[in-house]
Amino acid sequence: MSEFIAAHMWPGAQIERSVLGTHDPDRIWARALAVCPDAVECFAYRASIGVLFGLRLRDGTRVALKIHGERSDDAYLEAVQRVQAHLLDCGFPCPAPLGVRPRATLEAWDDGGTYRDAHEPEVRRVMAEHLDRLHRLTAALLPLEGLAPAPAPANRPLWPKPHNALFDFESTAAGAEWIDEIARAAKDRRDAAPGRLVIGHGDWTAMHFRFDGLRPTVVYDWDSLKCDYETTFVGFAAATFTYTEHLPVEPWPSAAEARAFLEDYEGARGMRFAEAEHRAVQAAAVYSRAYSTRCAHAVGKDTAVMRLSEYAAEFL
Repeated sequence: MSEFIAAHMWPGAQIERSVLGTHDPDRIWARALAVCPDAVECFAYRASIGVLFGLRLRDGTRVALKIHGERSDDAYLEAVQRVQAHLLDCGFPCPAPLGVRPRATLEAWDDGGTYRDAHEPEVRRVMAEHLDRLHRLTAALLPLEGLAPAPAPANRPLWPKPHNALFDFESTAAGAEWIDEIARAAKDRRDAAPGRLVIGHGDWTAMHFRFDGLRPTVVYDWDSLKCDYETTFVGFAAATFTYTEHLPVEPWPSAAEARAFLEDYEGARGMRFAEAEHRAVQAAAVYSRAYSTRCAHAVGKDTAVMRLSEYAAEFL
């Protein structure tokens, strides 16, 4: 199994070192076995915010083991699995939760369906409808122990801690001043009228959806759950919903596609946002695109492809 893990690690293994404290494939596999001793095979491996293993157990069962970083304590992970269990009971497509271990979670492995291109308007519409459905279904769980509301807008820094160890904003600040300026303007407008708190998914992208036709069969990445403002979740989703690494398509939605996602969401919601909330959603989309642009800058990628200036011109 060590050879399989080594073949799927990021060059430099920065994420593994930050999450697991090691980049040695033998020790990584040993860590997985310590959490899930019945595992006999690792058939999938991915490192991002946490480290995901697809494991086959002695009885043939396939499970997803995810080892999480320091920001995910066990109370939070237990809250996430309570949300998943509730959603499953309501018929929402997410993997069945199988329990929490210290800084780790187990889920049923679910790979039914296929990935789809969210640039297709009908796929975009389904994703927007399911985001609204998620917010409706989780409303009954608020407040939820272990899932604390996000800090008040006035208490949030310009940038959160980057989502994984690949991105160092402090050491790459030079040349990013224009990104910070747009992000600051967007944050101020986003935070002026944030609307209602909801339990939502912070990475609502095509990368985490599988479909049977237009019916979502499974939505992944539930450790992206947060308690935050509806306007923030919708804006972030509008700016990122097409992102995928599974298909050879343009990763990011245009500003026009982001606007269409917002319209689809409001259609599913059955009510338009109030004018100030609508501005907050648009600003959240700009802020999200600014964050992604800041990440691209931090690793030396071409920031022009992010079209941040287009978003700022359209929504600010």
